[in-house]
Order: sequence, then structure tokens, then C-alpha cells
Amino acid sequence: MSESQTLRVVAVITALLGALLVLGSWDGLYDTLDLPQALPALAPQLGGVALISLAFLQWSAASTDALRQPVALAGAGFYLASAAVIAAWLIFKEKLDLGIGDTGWVILIVIAVVFAALGAVLARSARA
Repeated sequence: MSESQTLRVVAVITALLGALLVLGSWDGLYDTLDLPQALPALAPQLGGVALISLAFLQWSAASTDALRQPVALAGAGFYLASAAVIAAWLIFKEKLDLGIGDTGWVILIVIAVVFAALGAVLARSARA
């Protein structure tokens, strides 16, 4: 996959993640996914808006050579750091502390692995 295709795929994933965070006040969604809820949901919603903005930047950088490397590096930093934060929470906190069950635990593990993979792909893309 080319660098521009990589950035576009990651942009779509980033936009979907941003949309999930923007919907942070929709209790039913987070209950169904068994994910921890932030109360109030202001911080996750602002983070979601920021991620949607990052997704736009990633999409735009796919067609602009000058932006491709710095945007890929910024995205790699975001995803690798996010994977590390999620891993730290899973390692040092109990399910009860997070307010989640087995389903949420599995989803967070999968998200951490996917984030680490996306970060690695973006880092590789930035080096090319």
C-alpha cells in the first residue's frame, strides 16, 4: 500500500474513532459496547472533535507531498501513545476500577493492539 493510501485508510479509522468519542454522551452506546464512560462527557467529545480534525489533516496530507511525513509522524505518535495509555490502564487497573466487564476488557485490548499497529504503519510510512 502506498503512503497516500495508508494515510487515507488511517484517516477513515481516525474519523470513526472521533465519531465514537463525539457520541460520548450517548449512554446506551457505551453500555452496549461495555466501555468506560466519562462523566461528564465533555472531554471525550472535545477529543472526538480533535480526532475528526486530525482525520481531515491525514486525508489532506495523502495528496500533499510536503505534509505527508509530518502528518504521518504526528499520527504515529498519537496512536502509539494511545496504545501505551490503554495498556497501562489495563495493566494497573482492575475491571471494577474501569467500570467495565469482560466485553469491555476485550474491546480495550483489541483497540490497544490496533492502535499499536496503526502507529507502526504510520511510522513506517513516514520513513518512506
